[in-house]
Amino acid sequence: MAVSTIEALDFAPKMIDIGKSYLLLGTDAWLIDSVTNPIRQRLKSKYDVDIVHIYGDDIKVAQLNDILDTLSIFSTQKLIILKNAEALGKKELAALASYVESPSDAQSLIIVTDKADFRTSGWKAIRNSSLFIKCDPPRSSFDLTKWLNVVLAQQNVQMDARARALFLSRTELDYASSFSVLQKIIILLGNRKTITQDDVGQALGTTRVGTMIDFYRALGNRDLPSILSTIERMLSSDWEALQIFFQMNKVFTIIHKILLLRHNHRTPQEIISKHLPELYDSQRKEFVQFSEKYSLHSFPDIYQILLDTDSSLKLSRATERTLLQLCAMRIMACR
Repeated sequence: MAVSTIEALDFAPKMIDIGKSYLLLGTDAWLIDSVTNPIRQRLKSKYDVDIVHIYGDDIKVAQLNDILDTLSIFSTQKLIILKNAEALGKKELAALASYVESPSDAQSLIIVTDKADFRTSGWKAIRNSSLFIKCDPPRSSFDLTKWLNVVLAQQNVQMDARARALFLSRTELDYASSFSVLQKIIILLGNRKTITQDDVGQALGTTRVGTMIDFYRALGNRDLPSILSTIERMLSSDWEALQIFFQMNKVFTIIHKILLLRHNHRTPQEIISKHLPELYDSQRKEFVQFSEKYSLHSFPDIYQILLDTDSSLKLSRATERTLLQLCAMRIMACR
Protein backbone atom coordinates (compact mmCIF):
# COMPACT_ATOMS: atom_id res chain seq x y z
CA MET A 1 0.00 0.00 0.00
CA ALA A 2 1.32 3.47 -0.86
CA VAL A 3 1.95 5.64 2.15
CA SER A 4 -0.47 8.58 2.36
CA THR A 5 1.43 11.45 4.02
CA ILE A 6 0.32 15.02 4.68
CA GLU A 7 1.32 17.97 6.83
CA ALA A 8 -1.06 18.73 9.70
CA LEU A 9 -1.91 22.11 8.16
CA ASP A 10 -3.23 20.29 5.08
CA PHE A 11 -5.63 18.12 7.08
CA ALA A 12 -9.23 18.63 5.94
CA PRO A 13 -12.71 17.49 7.13
CA LYS A 14 -13.12 15.27 4.05
CA MET A 15 -10.37 13.04 5.48
CA ILE A 16 -12.49 12.14 8.53
CA ASP A 17 -14.58 8.98 8.61
CA ILE A 18 -15.31 6.01 10.84
CA GLY A 19 -12.99 3.06 10.28
CA LYS A 20 -9.90 5.13 9.51
CA SER A 21 -6.59 5.12 11.36
CA TYR A 22 -4.48 8.25 11.76
CA LEU A 23 -0.79 8.35 12.68
CA LEU A 24 0.25 11.74 14.09
CA LEU A 25 4.03 12.10 14.30
CA GLY A 26 5.63 15.14 15.90
CA THR A 27 5.86 17.27 19.01
CA ASP A 28 3.72 20.31 18.26
CA ALA A 29 0.74 20.15 20.61
CA TRP A 30 -1.24 22.83 18.73
CA LEU A 31 -1.01 20.91 15.45
CA ILE A 32 -1.89 17.64 17.15
CA ASP A 33 -5.00 19.24 18.66
CA SER A 34 -5.88 20.82 15.30
CA VAL A 35 -6.19 17.31 13.84
CA THR A 36 -7.49 15.38 16.85
CA ASN A 37 -10.28 17.79 17.82
CA PRO A 38 -12.06 17.86 14.41
CA ILE A 39 -11.90 14.06 14.20
CA ARG A 40 -13.40 13.71 17.67
CA GLN A 41 -16.13 16.29 17.02
CA ARG A 42 -17.09 14.90 13.60
CA LEU A 43 -17.25 11.26 14.68
CA LYS A 44 -19.12 12.12 17.87
CA SER A 45 -21.76 14.16 16.06
CA LYS A 46 -22.18 11.80 13.10
CA TYR A 47 -21.80 8.37 14.72
CA ASP A 48 -22.11 9.09 18.46
CA VAL A 49 -18.89 7.16 19.03
CA ASP A 50 -17.54 6.27 22.45
CA ILE A 51 -14.20 8.02 22.96
CA VAL A 52 -11.46 5.98 24.63
CA HIS A 53 -8.13 7.49 25.73
CA ILE A 54 -5.14 5.21 26.26
CA TYR A 55 -1.42 5.85 26.77
CA GLY A 56 1.53 3.94 25.40
CA ASP A 57 3.52 4.16 28.63
CA ASP A 58 0.64 2.63 30.59
CA ILE A 59 -1.23 0.17 28.36
CA LYS A 60 -0.45 -3.57 28.36
CA VAL A 61 -1.08 -5.96 25.49
CA ALA A 62 -4.09 -7.73 27.04
CA GLN A 63 -5.85 -4.45 27.79
CA LEU A 64 -4.95 -3.09 24.34
CA ASN A 65 -6.42 -6.16 22.65
CA ASP A 66 -9.61 -5.81 24.70
CA ILE A 67 -10.01 -2.18 23.63
CA LEU A 68 -9.33 -2.97 19.98
CA ASP A 69 -11.59 -6.05 20.04
CA THR A 70 -14.55 -5.73 17.69
CA LEU A 71 -15.92 -9.27 18.03
CA SER A 72 -17.32 -8.89 21.52
CA ILE A 73 -21.09 -8.52 21.89
CA PHE A 74 -20.32 -5.45 23.96
CA SER A 75 -18.41 -3.79 21.13
CA THR A 76 -19.57 -0.30 20.16
CA GLN A 77 -18.55 2.31 17.63
CA LYS A 78 -15.44 3.89 19.07
CA LEU A 79 -12.78 6.50 18.57
CA ILE A 80 -9.60 5.30 20.26
CA ILE A 81 -6.97 7.96 20.96
CA LEU A 82 -3.56 6.48 21.78
CA LYS A 83 -1.02 9.00 23.09
CA ASN A 84 2.66 8.48 23.95
CA ALA A 85 2.76 5.67 21.41
CA GLU A 86 6.56 5.94 21.28
CA ALA A 87 6.57 4.25 24.72
CA LEU A 88 4.75 1.10 23.56
CA GLY A 89 6.46 -2.20 24.33
CA LYS A 90 7.24 -4.71 21.58
CA LYS A 91 4.16 -6.85 22.23
CA GLU A 92 1.87 -3.83 22.39
CA LEU A 93 3.34 -2.38 19.18
CA ALA A 94 2.87 -5.71 17.41
CA ALA A 95 -0.76 -5.91 18.56
CA LEU A 96 -1.41 -2.36 17.40
CA ALA A 97 0.18 -3.01 14.01
CA SER A 98 -1.86 -6.18 13.57
CA TYR A 99 -5.09 -4.27 14.22
CA VAL A 100 -4.23 -1.33 11.95
CA GLU A 101 -3.52 -3.69 9.06
CA SER A 102 -7.06 -5.14 9.42
CA PRO A 103 -9.10 -2.41 11.11
CA SER A 104 -12.75 -2.46 12.03
CA ASP A 105 -15.25 -0.39 10.06
CA ALA A 106 -16.90 0.47 13.37
CA GLN A 107 -14.05 2.32 15.03
CA SER A 108 -11.35 4.87 14.27
CA LEU A 109 -7.90 5.10 15.78
CA ILE A 110 -5.66 8.12 16.37
CA ILE A 111 -2.05 7.24 17.20
CA VAL A 112 0.02 10.13 18.57
CA THR A 113 3.78 9.69 18.86
CA ASP A 114 6.86 11.87 19.28
CA LYS A 115 8.99 9.47 17.26
CA ALA A 116 8.71 6.27 15.25
CA ASP A 117 11.35 3.92 13.84
CA PHE A 118 9.98 3.03 10.42
CA ARG A 119 12.74 0.48 9.95
CA THR A 120 10.85 -1.81 12.33
CA SER A 121 8.04 -3.98 11.02
CA GLY A 122 5.52 -2.66 13.55
CA TRP A 123 5.90 1.03 12.80
CA LYS A 124 6.24 0.35 9.08
CA ALA A 125 2.92 -1.51 9.08
CA ILE A 126 1.20 1.26 11.05
CA ARG A 127 2.49 3.94 8.69
CA ASN A 128 1.48 1.98 5.59
CA SER A 129 -2.06 1.40 6.89
CA SER A 130 -2.80 4.86 8.30
CA LEU A 131 -3.12 8.42 7.15
CA PHE A 132 0.33 9.66 8.18
CA ILE A 133 0.17 13.26 9.46
CA LYS A 134 3.30 15.24 10.33
CA CYS A 135 2.96 17.54 13.35
CA ASP A 136 6.36 19.23 13.54
CA PRO A 137 6.79 22.65 15.21
CA PRO A 138 7.55 25.61 12.93
CA ARG A 139 11.19 25.90 11.90
CA SER A 140 11.07 29.20 10.03
CA SER A 141 8.83 32.12 9.16
CA PHE A 142 7.82 30.20 6.02
CA ASP A 143 6.04 27.64 8.21
CA LEU A 144 4.32 30.37 10.23
CA THR A 145 3.22 32.14 7.04
CA LYS A 146 1.56 28.96 5.78
CA TRP A 147 -0.06 28.48 9.19
CA LEU A 148 -1.39 32.05 9.15
CA ASN A 149 -2.96 31.58 5.72
CA VAL A 150 -4.73 28.41 6.88
CA VAL A 151 -6.01 29.87 10.15
CA LEU A 152 -7.22 33.13 8.58
CA ALA A 153 -9.23 31.10 6.07
CA GLN A 154 -10.70 28.97 8.86
CA GLN A 155 -11.65 32.09 10.82
CA ASN A 156 -13.11 33.72 7.68
CA VAL A 157 -11.08 36.91 8.08
CA GLN A 158 -8.43 38.65 6.00
CA MET A 159 -5.24 40.46 6.96
CA ASP A 160 -3.80 43.26 4.86
CA ALA A 161 -0.14 43.17 3.79
CA ARG A 162 1.19 45.60 6.41
CA ALA A 163 -0.71 43.86 9.19
CA ARG A 164 0.62 40.51 8.02
CA ALA A 165 4.22 41.76 7.99
CA LEU A 166 3.88 43.19 11.50
CA PHE A 167 2.23 40.05 12.86
CA LEU A 168 4.89 37.73 11.42
CA SER A 169 7.75 39.91 12.67
CA ARG A 170 6.47 40.24 16.23
CA THR A 171 5.01 36.87 17.12
CA GLU A 172 6.92 33.91 18.47
CA LEU A 173 7.90 31.03 16.22
CA ASP A 174 5.26 28.94 17.95
CA TYR A 175 1.79 28.01 16.68
CA ALA A 176 0.02 28.03 20.05
CA SER A 177 1.42 31.42 21.06
CA SER A 178 0.69 32.94 17.65
CA PHE A 179 -2.85 31.55 17.68
CA SER A 180 -3.46 33.14 21.08
CA VAL A 181 -2.36 36.52 19.71
CA LEU A 182 -4.50 36.08 16.59
CA GLN A 183 -7.57 35.23 18.67
CA LYS A 184 -7.07 38.43 20.64
CA ILE A 185 -6.85 40.43 17.40
CA ILE A 186 -10.05 38.83 16.06
CA ILE A 187 -11.90 39.71 19.27
CA LEU A 188 -10.77 43.32 18.89
CA LEU A 189 -11.91 43.22 15.25
CA GLY A 190 -15.61 43.15 16.16
CA ASN A 191 -17.79 42.84 13.06
CA ARG A 192 -15.04 43.77 10.61
CA LYS A 193 -13.52 41.11 8.37
CA THR A 194 -10.12 42.64 7.57
CA ILE A 195 -7.30 42.93 10.09
CA THR A 196 -5.25 46.11 9.78
CA GLN A 197 -1.79 47.07 10.98
CA ASP A 198 -3.38 49.10 13.79
CA ASP A 199 -5.32 46.04 14.97
CA VAL A 200 -2.13 43.99 15.17
CA GLY A 201 -0.22 46.79 16.86
CA GLN A 202 -2.95 47.28 19.45
CA ALA A 203 -3.03 43.58 20.32
CA LEU A 204 0.72 43.10 20.37
CA GLY A 205 1.27 46.17 22.47
CA THR A 206 -0.27 44.39 25.44
CA THR A 207 1.14 40.90 24.87
CA ARG A 208 4.18 39.03 26.09
CA VAL A 209 5.37 38.89 22.49
CA GLY A 210 5.37 42.66 22.10
CA THR A 211 7.32 43.05 25.33
CA MET A 212 9.79 40.38 24.24
CA ILE A 213 10.50 42.17 20.96
CA ASP A 214 11.05 45.41 22.88
CA PHE A 215 13.53 43.53 25.09
CA TYR A 216 15.39 42.16 22.05
CA ARG A 217 15.74 45.63 20.59
CA ALA A 218 16.88 47.19 23.85
CA LEU A 219 19.58 44.52 24.25
CA GLY A 220 20.62 44.67 20.59
CA ASN A 221 20.91 48.45 20.62
CA ARG A 222 22.76 48.49 23.99
CA ASP A 223 20.05 50.77 25.35
CA LEU A 224 20.59 50.23 29.07
CA PRO A 225 17.73 52.45 30.34
CA SER A 226 15.28 50.58 28.09
CA ILE A 227 16.73 47.22 29.14
CA LEU A 228 16.27 48.01 32.83
CA SER A 229 12.75 49.37 32.39
CA THR A 230 11.70 46.39 30.24
CA ILE A 231 13.02 43.94 32.85
CA GLU A 232 10.98 45.85 35.43
CA ARG A 233 7.88 45.67 33.23
CA MET A 234 8.31 41.95 32.52
CA LEU A 235 8.76 41.04 36.17
CA SER A 236 5.71 43.12 37.07
CA SER A 237 3.57 41.10 34.66
CA ASP A 238 3.58 37.32 34.30
CA TRP A 239 7.21 36.71 33.35
CA GLU A 240 9.40 34.45 35.46
CA ALA A 241 13.00 35.55 36.03
CA LEU A 242 14.38 32.45 34.31
CA GLN A 243 12.18 33.14 31.26
CA ILE A 244 13.64 36.64 30.99
CA PHE A 245 17.15 35.25 31.42
CA PHE A 246 16.48 32.67 28.68
CA GLN A 247 15.50 35.43 26.24
CA MET A 248 18.59 37.43 27.19
CA ASN A 249 20.79 34.39 26.61
CA LYS A 250 19.07 33.75 23.26
CA VAL A 251 19.81 37.27 22.00
CA PHE A 252 23.50 37.09 22.85
CA THR A 253 23.87 33.58 21.43
CA ILE A 254 22.50 34.77 18.07
CA ILE A 255 24.64 37.93 18.08
CA HIS A 256 27.73 35.82 18.84
CA LYS A 257 26.85 33.48 15.97
CA ILE A 258 26.60 36.43 13.58
CA LEU A 259 29.94 37.84 14.74
CA LEU A 260 31.62 34.46 14.18
CA LEU A 261 30.14 34.26 10.68
CA ARG A 262 31.36 37.77 9.87
CA HIS A 263 34.79 36.88 11.25
CA ASN A 264 34.79 33.97 8.78
CA HIS A 265 34.12 36.40 5.93
CA ARG A 266 30.41 35.75 5.47
CA THR A 267 28.68 38.81 4.08
CA PRO A 268 25.70 40.35 5.88
CA GLN A 269 23.43 39.36 2.99
CA GLU A 270 24.67 35.77 3.08
CA ILE A 271 24.12 35.63 6.83
CA ILE A 272 20.60 37.02 6.46
CA SER A 273 19.63 34.65 3.65
CA LYS A 274 21.26 31.40 4.81
CA HIS A 275 22.37 31.30 8.42
CA LEU A 276 19.58 32.54 10.70
CA PRO A 277 16.66 30.09 10.35
CA GLU A 278 15.80 30.56 14.04
CA LEU A 279 14.66 34.12 13.27
CA TYR A 280 11.87 35.55 11.15
CA ASP A 281 12.90 37.11 7.86
CA SER A 282 12.17 40.60 9.18
CA GLN A 283 14.26 40.01 12.32
CA ARG A 284 17.39 38.78 10.56
CA LYS A 285 18.52 42.14 9.22
CA GLU A 286 17.84 43.73 12.59
CA PHE A 287 19.99 41.18 14.42
CA VAL A 288 22.84 41.69 11.94
CA GLN A 289 22.60 45.39 12.79
CA PHE A 290 22.65 44.53 16.51
CA SER A 291 25.90 42.61 15.99
CA GLU A 292 27.61 45.80 14.83
CA LYS A 293 27.26 47.18 18.35
CA TYR A 294 29.17 44.25 19.89
CA SER A 295 32.69 42.87 19.50
CA LEU A 296 33.71 39.25 19.17
CA HIS A 297 36.45 39.52 21.79
CA SER A 298 33.91 40.64 24.43
CA PHE A 299 31.94 37.39 24.33
CA PRO A 300 34.05 35.32 26.74
CA ASP A 301 33.25 37.98 29.34
CA ILE A 302 29.58 38.13 28.30
CA TYR A 303 29.18 34.35 28.59
CA GLN A 304 30.87 34.36 31.99
CA ILE A 305 28.44 37.02 33.19
CA LEU A 306 25.51 34.96 31.88
CA LEU A 307 26.88 31.85 33.60
CA ASP A 308 27.29 33.73 36.89
CA THR A 309 23.75 35.09 36.62
CA ASP A 310 22.29 31.66 35.89
CA SER A 311 23.87 30.31 39.08
CA SER A 312 22.82 33.34 41.11
CA LEU A 313 19.19 33.09 40.01
CA LYS A 314 19.11 29.55 41.37
CA LEU A 315 21.17 30.04 44.53
CA SER A 316 21.46 33.68 45.56
CA ARG A 317 19.25 35.39 48.14
CA ALA A 318 19.36 38.63 46.15
CA THR A 319 16.14 39.65 44.39
CA GLU A 320 15.60 38.44 40.84
CA ARG A 321 15.15 42.04 39.71
CA THR A 322 18.55 42.98 41.12
CA LEU A 323 20.29 39.97 39.58
CA LEU A 324 18.83 40.50 36.10
CA GLN A 325 19.48 44.23 36.07
CA LEU A 326 23.03 43.73 37.37
CA CYS A 327 23.60 41.16 34.62
CA ALA A 328 22.47 43.66 31.99
CA MET A 329 24.64 46.45 33.42
CA ARG A 330 27.74 44.24 33.50
CA ILE A 331 27.19 43.08 29.91
CA MET A 332 26.66 46.62 28.67
CA ALA A 333 30.03 47.50 30.23
CA CYS A 334 31.78 44.88 28.05
CA ARG A 335 33.40 46.36 24.96
